[in-house]
Amino acid sequence: MATSRDYEMNSERWQKVKGLFDAVVELAPQERKQILDNACSGDAQLRCDVENLLASFEETESFMEQPAAREVASVIIKKDSQLEAGKSLGHYEIIKQIGAGGMGEVYLAEDKKLDRRVAVKILNEKFSPQESNLNRFIKEAKAASGLNHPNILVIHEIGENDETHYIVSEFIEGETLREIVGKSPMKLPEVLDISIQIANALTAAHVAKIVHRDIKPENIIVRPDGYVKILDFGLAKLIEQKVIGFEDATVKQNETAKGVILGTVNYMSPEQAKAERVDERTDIFSLGVVIYEMIAGRTPFAANTMSETFANLINAEPQPLARFAESAPDELQRILSKMLRKNKIERYQTMKGLLANLKGLQKRLNFESEFDKCSVPLAIGFSREQSETRKLEAASVNEKKSSTDEIQNKKSIAVLPFANISADAENEYFCDGLAEELLNALAKIDDLNVAARTSAFSFKGKNTNVSEIGNILNVNTILEGSVRKSGNRLRISVQLINASNGYHIWSERYDGELKDIFDLQDEITLAVIDELKVKFLSEEKAEVLKRYTDNPQAYEFYLKGIYYRWKLTPEEFGKSLKYFEQAV
Repeated sequence: MATSRDYEMNSERWQKVKGLFDAVVELAPQERKQILDNACSGDAQLRCDVENLLASFEETESFMEQPAAREVASVIIKKDSQLEAGKSLGHYEIIKQIGAGGMGEVYLAEDKKLDRRVAVKILNEKFSPQESNLNRFIKEAKAASGLNHPNILVIHEIGENDETHYIVSEFIEGETLREIVGKSPMKLPEVLDISIQIANALTAAHVAKIVHRDIKPENIIVRPDGYVKILDFGLAKLIEQKVIGFEDATVKQNETAKGVILGTVNYMSPEQAKAERVDERTDIFSLGVVIYEMIAGRTPFAANTMSETFANLINAEPQPLARFAESAPDELQRILSKMLRKNKIERYQTMKGLLANLKGLQKRLNFESEFDKCSVPLAIGFSREQSETRKLEAASVNEKKSSTDEIQNKKSIAVLPFANISADAENEYFCDGLAEELLNALAKIDDLNVAARTSAFSFKGKNTNVSEIGNILNVNTILEGSVRKSGNRLRISVQLINASNGYHIWSERYDGELKDIFDLQDEITLAVIDELKVKFLSEEKAEVLKRYTDNPQAYEFYLKGIYYRWKLTPEEFGKSLKYFEQAV
């Protein structure tokens, strides 16, 4: 009678031993050792079992028919083409061979019944109709195709003709993600769009209890219009069942059998590398590797040898994205870090949760992109050179990098938001807009460092003394002011303050009507420049005094647009666009 120990060895234990054996049997001794060091860490008996099996195999070379690695390889090796152009397979007429994969050859064919082009996969002879693995594959492939998801390759038919077994799917014009990644660095919007489409497809599959198990660039096709299709649902399951001879013909709920190492090494999860059970979190990890590669141009755990890659996969943390792409947002790094956690319990637990985060990031970046485009809208004639924005941002950076001596040698200023002392609180837009316009004008002077708008306006509503503001922003002068607006009447009071001691350098009050706003704005700007005694070139003066409209009402709409734009929410951004449109 078999003992409990015998039973364990004959089922799960044997599968794990055999899976590791297959993974290392053809490797050099040192590579073999490194993989076993990682995969068998904490399980000395497992290592002993694998090494005993290896020793027996090397002595007899006939302990098994073939290791699974060789068996799978024999499936992948391309054979001579079975079908020539013009040959018919049922009602499909072969046009040409377009590829060869793990299951056999792939052909472009004409569907004579429906007058459409299709892709026909001729199954390798290894997958005979009597074998349960073929039936399992058919079941899972049909299940995936039955989802009718736009990002999952549609399978039209699985059939047999003269003992030739084939799978007919839609034919996709496009490139594999592998081809796209290999061309040039991908832009972030494209990466997010592709990633979200993949996650959408996998979310639908996971809800149906289908795990892909082999997400990699080769299994992702991108059409010329940007539409993504995921290929080969069920292929990994097919190979897995063939390798380990598993008897269960059903699709397991979010998991597969223990004990076999499957998938392309660079894209497999740690649990796959350790021949442990996998579930939908394996797809999450593999998608994380794909996203990382799209951004960085390399996979996160790649190494010179397979054993080193295995070791990295199990033990090493990926290098930060910023090393390869400085512009990669922190939020994307956070998402990827969670996707690539070694312990699947620490990853996203569902593809749906990951998808929500990816969509949220995409929405925020799209909003910021539109925000940047409309920060000074071209359509209403208030255009500014992009260099102005860069100058303000550079000034913000310089504030932190410059030494105290440099600050003292070059004039610098922060324009704080003006206080609204009108009876109507709604006039706040006018106060903020006026301060920002003065800031933009002063930023055109090369001899003057101007704190960025985001930095200066961060003190709005705060009771912070000017000396502290000067220290934080690294400026030696502060411009603050107030606005009283009643109907069309305006009173603008401004003060220029020495940030080091808080003393007033200069102050003035300007009265006028709304129609005079452009003249008042120019007067204030020129007065500040004069008091600061900065170099003011004639071409700079022309640029500072340049007007983009003479219509006070359009200018008010413009200031309202600026005000709501800086609220940084989609709802307020919509208001901003409406005001900008009214200003036209």
